[in-house]
Amino acid sequence: MLCLTPNGEVRWKMYLESVPLMINVGVSNIVSNREDNTLIYTSTWSDTGSFVSKICRVYYPETKHPAQECVTNEDIFIHFSSSILLDVKANLLITNVNDNRPAAFNASTFEMIWVDKEIMGADFGSDYKMNLFTGDIYWIGGDDSFYRMNSTGFRLIDNDVNSGGTREFALDSRHQIMVRAWQNMTDRRWPIVLSAWNINNTSISDRWEWKSIDINSTSTDCTPPIIDNQYGLTYFTNLPYTIAFDVLTGDSKWQTEIVTSDEINRLNLISKCITFNEHTRILYVLVQSEFTYSTIFLVALRADTGKILRRIDLLKEEMNDTEQIKITIPYCPILIGNDMIYISWLLGNYPDLVPLNIIGIPQLS
Repeated sequence: MLCLTPNGEVRWKMYLESVPLMINVGVSNIVSNREDNTLIYTSTWSDTGSFVSKICRVYYPETKHPAQECVTNEDIFIHFSSSILLDVKANLLITNVNDNRPAAFNASTFEMIWVDKEIMGADFGSDYKMNLFTGDIYWIGGDDSFYRMNSTGFRLIDNDVNSGGTREFALDSRHQIMVRAWQNMTDRRWPIVLSAWNINNTSISDRWEWKSIDINSTSTDCTPPIIDNQYGLTYFTNLPYTIAFDVLTGDSKWQTEIVTSDEINRLNLISKCITFNEHTRILYVLVQSEFTYSTIFLVALRADTGKILRRIDLLKEEMNDTEQIKITIPYCPILIGNDMIYISWLLGNYPDLVPLNIIGIPQLS
C-alpha cells in the first residue's frame, strides 16, 4: 500500500499483512473512516487448495509511520478485486462474502452483523452506494437487479434493470434518479443504451432512454455515467463522442467528438472511465488502446459546453508484429482537490513482472 503526497512524494509504503506460503489473489478498495482517522481494506491469500481472507485497519495514515491491524475472516473471498463501503451512520462495513452475497460487518469489531443469502452483491469493479440521509445502501447485483437495503439488511427495492451492462451506475443527490449504461443484446445492432429510472420507496420505474444508434457510434464500449448535481446533467462517453444529457428529460445538451473513427479503428481505442471536477467544471475522459498498441491519454473538456481543452498523452508505445503484446490496464484518474490528477496503470508481459506506474499532472483550470 502506498501513500503519496499531492506533489508525488511517497509518504509511506506498507506491505499488506500476508499469510505464510500463500500469494495474494485479491484486494478491495480502501475506505477512509474520518471519525477515527483510519483506513480499512480487505484481502485474500491463497495456495493450491485453501484461502485466508483478512479485514485490516490502518492507523495513523496521516503520519510517516502507519500501523495496521488485521483479523482473519472465513466468509470473505476476493478474486482480483472487490467493493467495500463504509456506512458511518450505522457503523457498518458493507461488502461481498462467499457466493457473492451482500453482508454487513461491524466497522469497529469486524464482526458480521447480517448476510442476505438469497441475493447477489455487487460484482468486483463496481461499488455499493449509500444514502447519507437514511443510511440505505444501493447496488446492482450479479443477477442484474437493482437493490436498495436499509442498514439492518431489510430489502426495500428488488427490480430488474436489463442485461448486458456493468454493475456501475450513478445516483442524483436526492437519490431519486438512477442512470446506467448497458448494451441491448436482443437488438441485432447491439446498441449501447443509456437509461434513467425513477427511484421510489419500494420500486423503480423507467424515466428515459437513449441509444447509440442515434449517433452511429463505432464503439461497443462506454464509460459509466456520472451526474452533475449542480446543473442537473449526466455525462457519458461512447467513442467517438462524449455527450451531456439532461438528467430529468434525457435531452442531449451537447455532443463532442473526442477521437476520430480512424483512430478508433487503427488504435483499437476504448473508453471506460470519466472523471469530473465540479468546482472547475472540467471533465477528464480516459482513453486507452487495446491489442497492438499501448496508448493511454486523457481528453479534458469544459463541462458546460463540451469544448475540448486539451488532449494529454500519458503512454504511447508502438510495437511491431514480432513483439509480444503487453498487458495495459489503466485505472480511473483520481482528482486531488483542484490541484493534481493522479493516473495509474499496469504495463507488462504476463506472467513476467507487470509493474504499477503512477504519474501526477496538474489539473486544468
